[in-house]
Amino acid sequence: PPSGALVKPLPVLSVVKGMSAMLSLVSCVAYVVTTRGFLLPSAEKAPHRQEGPLLSSSSLRSSSSSRRMSPQRTTPTTRYAAAKRRHPTSSSKSTNNAMISEPCNVVLTTTNCDFDSLAAACALARLWSKTPGKSEVPTHVVLPRGAMPSVARFLTYHKHVLPVRGFKTIDADDIRAVGVVDASSAARLGRATPWLEKAESVHVFDHHLGVQNGSLASVADEFHVEAVGSTTTMIVERLRDAKVEPDQAEATLYVLGIRADTGGLAYESTTLRDAEALCWLLAKDASQAAVAEFSLERVSTEQRQALAEALPRLKTVTCRGVSVASVAVSTPRYVPGLAGIADELLSLAAADVLIMACTTSQGNKRWVDLIGRARPKAGQSVDLRAVMHHFGGGGHQRAAAAALSLDLEPQEPQDPQEPQEPQEPQDQGALAAANEVLEQVKEILFEQIPPELTAGDLMTPGDAPGIRIDADSTVDEAKDVLLSYGGTSLFVVDKLGELRGQIKLNDIVKTQKKHNPKAEPRRVKGHMRSELTRVRPTDTIAYLEHLLQTHVGRIPVVDEDNVFLGVVTRLDVLNAHRLYDRLQVANQRSDLPSRRAEDHDDLPEDHDDDVLFEEKAAPPAAAPAEIRLLD
Repeated sequence: PPSGALVKPLPVLSVVKGMSAMLSLVSCVAYVVTTRGFLLPSAEKAPHRQEGPLLSSSSLRSSSSSRRMSPQRTTPTTRYAAAKRRHPTSSSKSTNNAMISEPCNVVLTTTNCDFDSLAAACALARLWSKTPGKSEVPTHVVLPRGAMPSVARFLTYHKHVLPVRGFKTIDADDIRAVGVVDASSAARLGRATPWLEKAESVHVFDHHLGVQNGSLASVADEFHVEAVGSTTTMIVERLRDAKVEPDQAEATLYVLGIRADTGGLAYESTTLRDAEALCWLLAKDASQAAVAEFSLERVSTEQRQALAEALPRLKTVTCRGVSVASVAVSTPRYVPGLAGIADELLSLAAADVLIMACTTSQGNKRWVDLIGRARPKAGQSVDLRAVMHHFGGGGHQRAAAAALSLDLEPQEPQDPQEPQEPQEPQDQGALAAANEVLEQVKEILFEQIPPELTAGDLMTPGDAPGIRIDADSTVDEAKDVLLSYGGTSLFVVDKLGELRGQIKLNDIVKTQKKHNPKAEPRRVKGHMRSELTRVRPTDTIAYLEHLLQTHVGRIPVVDEDNVFLGVVTRLDVLNAHRLYDRLQVANQRSDLPSRRAEDHDDLPEDHDDDVLFEEKAAPPAAAPAEIRLLD
């Protein structure tokens, strides 16, 4: 109180009244606790205890009346409570299983599900919903373990319109039929593999050819592996034949599935069946806006970190003309979408083949995810699917993967009394083990690569028609040869067969415009171009491709004495890579073999032919060693 203020003491009567009220409250609480048995052990809380007035008769009548007037709605929670009352001795787990138990069919995607796997699974579930013998029970789509980031994002918005169920909501004893899509090996089903033994029938649909490890052919009642670009195509064809119409969301998902595994119809495994299925889905009003939105891969923070770690460690080795890039990275936990990182690294490395090993932790174990990618040209030399089979994986010829565990010895703790020795971190040990795996992969890969083709293997022989002409021949004779065989240039040789130059059709046209018809015929050797880029028969195809891309379109092949042996054209190189089944030059005579036909010098109009055929410094030929390291 302020200085000088008087403090009025509390009356004694007020203090007594407050203490009396507090004692009354404590007495009431003690009575309720003792009469309701709150302080007794659980075994002594008898449900038949009747001591103490719990509810008045009027309260009971009021409660009974309210229940009659407002019947309670049956919900899963009330059904669960009723089951517990009927079976008080049963465990909560068994009661829960009884609650959700229902006969059903299940379609399994692969672990780390991609769009093709999800789309094919939903399409098969849709087909079974209209198929007699399957439609009597519901069909659920189950993802055994995880999904690609783009697929997870799609499910975030569309899960409610798709027949997708969680793995733990399915009782294995209730499964009648199991469908497996985009996989014909049990290794790709993860924890759902035991369901195959529980099911009454197993149906497999896949487009991965040549699966050897853990094939489901022996346990499947229906086994379909077809040479198409996408598993979704196989199921969509069956929907179309059964006249089952997908709704817009389903058709959109199926389009995403076909596009994912065919690269938008750009991969070499794409077939006419994939294009026809895609067109049918577009006719069923598939949303192109949704396809554009969800087909775009978004790079996560973990992916960017893994990519940043991989770039400085990337190493490239050339074996028999095939450049192979490899890299090992370590991440603290599993990073979804590693395949996208591998594709990006293949592009950045400008290599023909990429092998990536990523180590990750899962509990007390360390795993290595192997991912292989190859360009179409290298696909004729290597088979990544066969390489990954050595490590329990699989896939396609140019895109395959595998996963294997690392057996790292645990580090023993050191005695604090002894001098501390530097120990290798666990991540470094896993990274070293991953690099050892990479070396094994490359060793298997290098054994597949055949000897590199040379100019002598590819060239069209010099004695083929429409290839050469004598230096003493007239310009008119050269023109007749070109027009007869549909060529644009001829190589000029002397009487000894030595290469002297080249004469082109536009040179002949210019000469004839200036030439007087009454004058003596002009000879080829007076109008030919003498400066040419020449190659030896032993020069590699990689060196030839460099010349074709930067110098000329037709390269003469000569020996040490400059004797003309043949010519290598763009057509010869294309045939060597087997990019086409049939290829023929325009305006070529039909009775000539296409491989020995002349190639067109289809250069831009602004090219200066005089400058083009000047002698230029060519890059050195490939080293004789089969493998060389590139910085």
